[in-house]
Order: sequence, then structure tokens, then C-alpha cells
Amino acid sequence: MSLPSDSADPEAPAGPRQIPVLAVAALGFIAVSAVLLLLGRLAIDHQVAIGRQEFEPGIGWFGQWVRWDGNWYYRIAHNGYSFTAGQQRAVAFWPSYPMAIRGLALLTNDEYDAGLIITWLSGFATITLLARWCQDRMTRMASIAAVITLLLFPYAWYMQWSVYGDALFAACAIGAFMLLERDKTVLAGLLGAFAAAGRPMGLAVVAGLLVLALERREAFLPMLARSDTQGRSDSPGASTSTSIEPHWRRALLWLHFPRSIQFRKLKPKDAWVLLSLLGPLMYMVFLWQTEGTPFAFADAESAPGWDHKPGPATWFKLNVVAGLREVGLTRETGGMLLHGFLAVGAVLLVPKVIRRFGWGYGAFCIVLIGIPVISSKDFYGLGRYLIPAFPVVAVAGEWLSKRPVWLRAGVWTISGTMLAFLGYSYARGLYLA
Repeated sequence: MSLPSDSADPEAPAGPRQIPVLAVAALGFIAVSAVLLLLGRLAIDHQVAIGRQEFEPGIGWFGQWVRWDGNWYYRIAHNGYSFTAGQQRAVAFWPSYPMAIRGLALLTNDEYDAGLIITWLSGFATITLLARWCQDRMTRMASIAAVITLLLFPYAWYMQWSVYGDALFAACAIGAFMLLERDKTVLAGLLGAFAAAGRPMGLAVVAGLLVLALERREAFLPMLARSDTQGRSDSPGASTSTSIEPHWRRALLWLHFPRSIQFRKLKPKDAWVLLSLLGPLMYMVFLWQTEGTPFAFADAESAPGWDHKPGPATWFKLNVVAGLREVGLTRETGGMLLHGFLAVGAVLLVPKVIRRFGWGYGAFCIVLIGIPVISSKDFYGLGRYLIPAFPVVAVAGEWLSKRPVWLRAGVWTISGTMLAFLGYSYARGLYLA
């Protein structure tokens, strides 16, 4: 695949030196972190008492960022897993992030401090890896636009200060794909396994790596237009008829949909990406041995209070419809709609991801977004689940880079304002995702 180049004419006079994309990403991340940290400090005097909040945040600069799921991760890192059928239990939270917390806590002597450090470092790794990944296939302007889009994403505080596993998962996912592209199949499989053991959507990493391995060996034979397979008649009328394609075939041709897979083109070393399956498999084996069922996490997610039970009410988001009908537009229902709006927007960009970057990254995005869209009862959480969807971010950034300056500035201003408001609200104690 040919990559666009931003290199200038070597004989042209040298212009002002441009800041490297990686520097833009690193400095931008630090700047957003500082702003959010300041907003969190200001939120101390405006705390909201929430009954479901089990940990009383400490004062200072960081205590108010430890909320909600952070308490579950603390318990897992400190005490291990527990499970009681039909109740909210820690097994709903997959092990990669709490394992990392437990390891770092040996140095910090505090699980909450370890969680904050891991999130911040993972967020920094995510944004710099995104910049590098984009540079490998996009123009400088498009790469910077993608970086800014993620930095100012309305739920980007989850890769800054919160004790949540989204940033660690995102960093490991991007890293695994970049390792595979550099033919480091063993390392890609191992890092993919760690990412896949971080959440149910981790299966997206497995799917993406497997499909990308096939793409790298050109194992996919794309569909051909009928005019390419049937030939052309000397009759003008016949030529026109054979060149007409049904809409569904035109869509598949646009997506370079494969008509067959030639597995013989794979190399033995490509099998190492199957190591990524070990992450979810090992966790389910652990649950089977300790809890009697490999799907204990699904039972916990269906418990009262979480209520993510499979069925039509969950699939068709009837809770959202019922909430809008009964109470109208409130903070809670508005949050549902915002999460849903962002999720729908990401889904609509997936075909462009496939067209632009291939089926490996398309498969990753389909599974990553599809699992929570189907399994969430009310869209809540989908905003932060989109943080690891780096190919979608890249497509959005590339689109913005080709738009007028006023449009880019408007989109980023609105998104950044929402990030500041939502981050401040989270630090106050509001449940937002």
C-alpha cells in the first residue's frame, strides 16, 4: 500500500521547522492532563453525594479521580476475585488492569496510586502510539488531526487520571497491531493476549490480529466486478448490461470484500498471533475452576443494579426509550443519548476504516464496538469504550484535516468543552460512564 508523503521539494527553500507529530501528541497530552487536574482540584468544593459511591475520595490533587469502577479494581488487586451467583461481583472486571495494579503496588504500597500511575502512563503511550501509527499511513496534517481528536474526545479523561482500564487496553491493542505490522508475531500475540484479558471486548484484538495476519500475506482474494470476469461484448448494449452491478455488490466491491482465503500463503510464524487467544481463555478457565462456570463474568453483569441481561430489552435499548418517555431529557437520559450518538457515529465510520486501512482493522472495530452496542442496556459506557478504537479516530482525523479551518476548530472546541465539563463533573462525583 502506498503511503502519502508530506516531504517537500528538496530544491525548495527551507521553511520554518515543523514540530514532530510525536511531540505534538506528547505535549498535547501533558497539557490536557494539567487542565483536567486543575479542574479536578476545583471540584473538591463541589462534591456530590452519591449513594452508590463506596469510596470517599481523598483531598488533594488526585483523590477525587478515584471513583466507581476504581473501587472494584482496588478490591481485585488487594483481595483477589469473588463471585456469588446473581449478585454484583468483581469477576465482571477482567484481570489485566488489576494485575498491573497489584504489580505496581509492590512499589507504591497503595493500589489507588498504582492505578492512577498506570492509567496516566497508558494514556501517554496510547496517544504517542496513535501518532506513530497514523504517521505510517497518513499525512502529517491528518495525523495531527487524529491526535487532537482523541485528546479532546469528550471521555478522554479515562486515559488521563481515572482508575479505569480503558487506557491500558488501548495502549496494548495499538502496540499489538504495530508489532504485527513489523513482523514481530510472538510479541504481537503476547501483548494481544494481555490486552484481550482486559475486557470482553478484548476479543476484538484477537479477531483483528488474525485478519491482519491474513492480509499481510495477501491471502484474501478480493471480489471482482462482473465486467472483469465476463469480458466485454462487441455490442454496446451488451457491454452496458454486464457493467451494471447490484447495489449490494457495489458495496462489497467498495469494501474490497474477499471472495476466498488462501491459507497456504500464511507462514508458520504467523501462527504465533494465536497466542492472543490465551488471554480470554485463561481467564475463563480460571472462572471455571474457581466459580464452576467460565461465564461467571456474564452472570455478574446481569445482576440487579447492572442488569445487562441478554434479550430484546437490552438489544433494542428499551431502557432508553422508557426513560425518555417517563422522565424526559434529564442528566441520565441525556448521558445515554450522548453515549449512543458517539457509538452510532463510530459504527458509521467502520466502512471507511475497512476501505482505508483494510479488513484487519475493520474486524477489530466491528467486534470492539459491536459487543458493547449489543450487550449494553442503555448505551452507558460506550463513550469510553471508543477510546481504543484508534482506526476510527484516524479516519475522523483524516476527514477533519481536509475540512476548512473553522470547521475543525468548531468541532474540537465543542468536543474539548464537553471533555472539560464531563471531566469536572466526574471529579465532583457524578456517574457518567
